[in-house]
Amino acid sequence: MNNTRPAIVLLHGLLCDADTWADFIGPLSRLGHVMTANLSGIGSLPEAARDVLASATGPLIVVGHSMGGRVALEMARQAPARCHALVLMNTGYQGLSEGEAEKRMALVRAARSEGVQAIAKDWLDGMIAPRTRSDAALMARMRAMVLRSTPESFAGQIRALIERPDATDLLGRIACPVLFMSGTEDRWSPLDRHADMASRVPDAVLEAVEGAGHMAPFEAPEACLSAIIGWLARRGLVA
Repeated sequence: MNNTRPAIVLLHGLLCDADTWADFIGPLSRLGHVMTANLSGIGSLPEAARDVLASATGPLIVVGHSMGGRVALEMARQAPARCHALVLMNTGYQGLSEGEAEKRMALVRAARSEGVQAIAKDWLDGMIAPRTRSDAALMARMRAMVLRSTPESFAGQIRALIERPDATDLLGRIACPVLFMSGTEDRWSPLDRHADMASRVPDAVLEAVEGAGHMAPFEAPEACLSAIIGWLARRGLVA
């Protein structure tokens, strides 16, 4: 490592955008330059990783949520020397599972024929903890974000996920420290999957986000921020 302070790159997930990080940007900006990548138009995870790497310079701390976590892994594959730390939230590492492609493509067909609004409610309901549904303001915020996506953008993201590389072998080769995080109520990318990932990485820590579902950056931003900043400070990656 050199003495240049790493930039912090924030990568959002499927049907999300930079609003994922609305509560994170201010606090993290006090630690270094923060960049929020736009993954709305992607069609390939490796290509998305290449584009993000090209848009940033120097060493990086990469924070990826859900699909963004998979892009972060591809960045670590392509530029291991530049990735000084990874924070992987509510994500996964394996390739396509049996029956997954058809389920994902059914959502694409619905979005193309009826608009993203046709899938927004059911999709969000599957991503959040039960208690989150009672927070009307948060639900409205997340729904508005989902509705900012277009059917074609969604289709491209789904194509990227269906064609995603399996990162099993990569995990054991990651040289930088990794913080894995997942909500205790995440049914899509459960905590035990993150424990499995952490066991495969040479230098990894697992953090459980109590009471949060798959949308932990929205559902528990303070807990997520505290865990990230504390971990970075303990590793000497931020002042």
